[in-house]
Amino acid sequence: MTEKIAVVGGGIAGTGAAWSLHRAGYEVELFEKGPALGGNAKTFRWTVEGGHAESPLLVVAWPQMYYHNYELLLHELGVGIEKLPISYFVQTPEGHFCQDGQTALQQRFSTEFRRWNKLVTFVTKVNDFFLPKSKHDSLYHFSYFNPLNFIPLYWMARLFGISSEFWDTIFVPIHCASFITTSMRGVPAVILPLLESIVPLEEPTQMGTWRGAPRQVFDRMTAPFAHKVHTDHEITSVKRRNGRFVIGDARGRTYEADKVVFACDATSVLNALESPSWLQRRLFGNALYVDDVDPTFSRFVVHSDTSILPEKNRQRILSDFNTYSEINEAGALECTFVISAQNPSIKDKGVPMLVTFNSQKAIDKVQKRIELPHPTHEVSLRNLVIMSMMRFLQGKDGMYYCGTFTTPEGGHDLSFMSGLVAAHLIGAPYPFARDNPLAVADFNQMQRMMVRATARQPI
Repeated sequence: MTEKIAVVGGGIAGTGAAWSLHRAGYEVELFEKGPALGGNAKTFRWTVEGGHAESPLLVVAWPQMYYHNYELLLHELGVGIEKLPISYFVQTPEGHFCQDGQTALQQRFSTEFRRWNKLVTFVTKVNDFFLPKSKHDSLYHFSYFNPLNFIPLYWMARLFGISSEFWDTIFVPIHCASFITTSMRGVPAVILPLLESIVPLEEPTQMGTWRGAPRQVFDRMTAPFAHKVHTDHEITSVKRRNGRFVIGDARGRTYEADKVVFACDATSVLNALESPSWLQRRLFGNALYVDDVDPTFSRFVVHSDTSILPEKNRQRILSDFNTYSEINEAGALECTFVISAQNPSIKDKGVPMLVTFNSQKAIDKVQKRIELPHPTHEVSLRNLVIMSMMRFLQGKDGMYYCGTFTTPEGGHDLSFMSGLVAAHLIGAPYPFARDNPLAVADFNQMQRMMVRATARQPI
């Protein structure tokens, strides 16, 4: 009899797990509480002249040098990849900063930029000591013995003579779009070289994005078992009965499965379990999401109102910049994704496409207002400890876990990989050819993060 697996959560982790398990011959049921799959990789349909155009909203690009397995997935699905230049514009009451080396703010902070570069060099050398340099081309390689895992980057910056003003004016407005939060003082110093390789503070960078919208990824992954995909199904109970799981949703519907993969937020897992163990209560009850500590990115407005951009640089921002952050006189930060400058598929549609978080101004031409609970996992020592302890729960009593709270940070490749690892632990083989050593190494390292040594199956 074919084993039946229930996957709770339709983001990239849950969909990745379901996709891998279905390929391996398992019967899969995928449950998503929202109206569509995608998680943070949301697709939005804009109203434009002559019809509609689709674009991403939150997950808009990725660093190609690190997303080895995710790009293998896109190639297998036949989803095109575009190169995307990434640049940031920061407006403050004192002036603006835009990574071109010419602005007054960049000149004003020139000494601190030099100190920042010295800090990057120092952290790189410490990381090299604890981990061979050859392994730094991956998001997945780190040493548990590195003391910089436990020292916040903010305090390391202060030790190097970098001011709080530099942190709040330069670092936070640029990286808030990556972390989906402005609360970053707990970010461990160990990740600084990785941050600088993806989004350097002083110069634009380049990433990859979809040729089209992310919706196609989820549609193509689930096409072979589309009749087993249940949207608008908020799972509220998971009970063990007669050797199987009985899964119930908020509308009273029930389903049965032999095993369960949780790919939703930690709070939802804890609330669904009938009799959580002490360890489950401790881990799931203490996982922090960024909206628990910072509401800046928990709600946003999708619109076409360009008047929120400074008139002097408005056209330049609309054509050349992907993220616009503004710090007002009171110190509040407003962040706008310039979607129509980000996605090549919609760049020439003739309609400004903006997504503004923490709006401090009245906005017209609104297409939709959205509240997004639990946008991503907070990068902190607390969550790193929870991640490392999750291995003691993986597979116990037929339950498996993937998604952002099982990874160091909520990146799209990390979440996708966590789904593959959960599926592999159940019995699904690694889904790609073994001829990409970087992708294979990432998968094996993700197993080391998520699974106890005795249960791992390296490929």
